Amino acid sequence: MDRRTFNKLTSFAALGALSRKSGLAAEYTSIRLEDDQPVSLRFFGSPSADLFTRELEESFQGVLRESFVGTASNGLPAGFVSASIPGRPWAGTMWTRDAGTFMRELVMRGYYEHAALLSECLMSLVEKNQEGFYSFPRYFKRSKQGSGTEFDGTAAIVIGMVLLWERLPSGNPTKDHIQAFLSQDSSPVNYFMSYLKTRPLVAGTGEFGCGMGIHGECCNVVQNDLTMLALLAAANMAEESTNASIAKRYRHVAAKVWNNMEKYLVDKEGCWIWCIDPKTLKPNPAVLDARVNRGFGGINGVASMYADVLGFQPLASSWKGVEHCEKTFLRLYNTPLRKLEFDRYGIWTQFDALAAGLMTGPSYGQGYALQTMLLYDKPAMTDKALFWLANATYNPIPEYKLQRESRWYFYERMYSPDAVGKIVLAEGCGPLNLVNVTEPLKVSRLLLGVDDSTLERISLIPRIPPSWKGVEARHWPIRTRHGIVRADILFERKGAGAELTLKLVPGQKIDDLKVRMPSANGYIWCEQKHASTVRWATQ
Repeated sequence: MDRRTFNKLTSFAALGALSRKSGLAAEYTSIRLEDDQPVSLRFFGSPSADLFTRELEESFQGVLRESFVGTASNGLPAGFVSASIPGRPWAGTMWTRDAGTFMRELVMRGYYEHAALLSECLMSLVEKNQEGFYSFPRYFKRSKQGSGTEFDGTAAIVIGMVLLWERLPSGNPTKDHIQAFLSQDSSPVNYFMSYLKTRPLVAGTGEFGCGMGIHGECCNVVQNDLTMLALLAAANMAEESTNASIAKRYRHVAAKVWNNMEKYLVDKEGCWIWCIDPKTLKPNPAVLDARVNRGFGGINGVASMYADVLGFQPLASSWKGVEHCEKTFLRLYNTPLRKLEFDRYGIWTQFDALAAGLMTGPSYGQGYALQTMLLYDKPAMTDKALFWLANATYNPIPEYKLQRESRWYFYERMYSPDAVGKIVLAEGCGPLNLVNVTEPLKVSRLLLGVDDSTLERISLIPRIPPSWKGVEARHWPIRTRHGIVRADILFERKGAGAELTLKLVPGQKIDDLKVRMPSANGYIWCEQKHASTVRWATQ
């Protein structure tokens, strides 16, 4: 489709009708999955570093092979990514929250063609809701189109699309499609804006509404945080598109959400409240005390999702939520059973009551906790939690009869040794469940520490745990004012200090690069202008 034809499509409804009529394969012939340039990410210096490296790579490739649909087949459209592998619960469904986070990880690893195909698939499947806006349902089942009124999956997809839009070159058809989709009057972003005209917070159902299996709508702290971040991401896109007035409007409403989170979703101890009733704007004790909600690790999502839009340095920001995030994290940690389990094994249990408080997973339990530990500079805790995740992935407790093709695959439900004989060790969605792959992938990015969330300055903040020696990345994509550059990065501990080298492809540069390095006197910052090949060493 040429640019003139595209510009005539003044509504995305027309674009959607065209794609449904001609088919994705015909419509998006410019997308070539084979053109994606693989990256390499290797952690080293301990057995758990080696394990984690291979688990990341095999799980990521396993999802691309088993769950990502490159060519339409068996009733699944091209770009569809299944929540679980065939034969497991929720196979053949694409949960929109998980699709958004997987798009995020595809983008941040430079798999732009895969991310573009997923984005096109999502845009072709979504329909308008009753309010007349494109808004995503909780999940899509095969090629059946649909819409929804929840903000959870929609916000995650908006963030993923903006990250992709920022990194695609001018003239790329998918970049144009994303801009048309997110800028039209009936866009998901304008759904947020319309809804929040008359309400202080967004309300939704499901796992990040009132809680898993709990009926009704609630104003959930994670869902509102995600909506706020999606509005800020959309503002970034508007600003880069030289539409300052729209960016200002988005930021104004995002600030409103933030202020109301502070007003209604913080308790007297300064911790986040999981959810409140949308009518009374008060907590419902029966909901908060439900077995699925007591101690639910998903509340750490407020801390961890900061990095998806705002960068890797919450502690250096003026964001008031930093204090609430840290207090919430510490209150969870100091719950007696969780503290006992973490101190003993390194497992961050995902619930207080469900599964007797002896289960976790690489996503909302161990994964969100690890991301919080990394962003909030808790290296000793990070060390323990990574040791557990790497070793429990490869070698679950013997009594757990987990069925999977590879011992390297991340899987949904992980159990403490203390769970044996107390609860049923159920597999659930099993290996390669999508969200339980995407969140460890994000953990690995936070460990490497490439922060290109702003074009003003690129930051490198390696957060390698004390028992590991270092990290090596090859061909890693970094967004700059000059477009995407590719970097080889090696960070290695040397006593109390470290050595870091960065080398770009010849002819590429980073205008302003800052690197945080450890030393005997704490962290120090090194800076290089017009960086192409650099080396720093500290003691």
